[in-house]
Amino acid sequence: MRQSDKDTKEKRNKRYNDWARKKPAYICLVIPVLLGIAMGINDYMETKMLSKAFIYLLSVPTISAALFFLLRFLLRDISKFYPGKILFCDRLKPTTRILYSTDDTYSEEQKKEIRKKIMVKKNIDLQKYKLKTFKNKKYVKRVDEAVTWLLDVTRFDDILFEYNCIYGFWRNLTGALLVDALLIFGIAAVNKWWYALPFGHILVWIGIAVILLLVITTLISYNNGYIFAKKVYDVFMNLDDDKNNY
Repeated sequence: MRQSDKDTKEKRNKRYNDWARKKPAYICLVIPVLLGIAMGINDYMETKMLSKAFIYLLSVPTISAALFFLLRFLLRDISKFYPGKILFCDRLKPTTRILYSTDDTYSEEQKKEIRKKIMVKKNIDLQKYKLKTFKNKKYVKRVDEAVTWLLDVTRFDDILFEYNCIYGFWRNLTGALLVDALLIFGIAAVNKWWYALPFGHILVWIGIAVILLLVITTLISYNNGYIFAKKVYDVFMNLDDDKNNY
């Protein structure tokens, strides 16, 4: 297997962190920041109390900074839960689903060739299972083991890395929007049962709008996950045996 040198790995890690983790976190901050600013301006226009409006405006950078650090450290875990565990379950997970007998991404002959090469290079026998669907948990587990290995042996591929960055961006953005939705509905609950807030009457609608946006990014995330998964198998099948040590 072609090993990336230390500098290349560091550059890739930096690019992935910037593209797939920092950018979703920054985008996630836009909604609460704009909401906080709008609340402050609206409250000032209605009450003419500069001190009260200043509190709203002062809360914006505080909440934003807290959210940013929260997302930087927890975004990966959040996105592993959603859309990870919920959307990418055994039945739907693209890297596994592609090798199901019911999937038509590759022909059955092509899937046999993939399984055969995995057997030769890693000694994971996927062809022996009669039922090759999500219902066979043993098959799913073995495919997952094979995929973990495949991701390692194809990691050197530059184009695949780009696909991974794009997929990571949409997956983490989806998780970040989930945080936004929960935050807005939490503020709406405060407005309803504890303290009246500016724009309180439309907070629920803003939350619903974020949920709709969440649905869209979920679909985009899954589509990019599928494209990335197919690319992993394509790269694997085109590996040059003479130049790559498995």
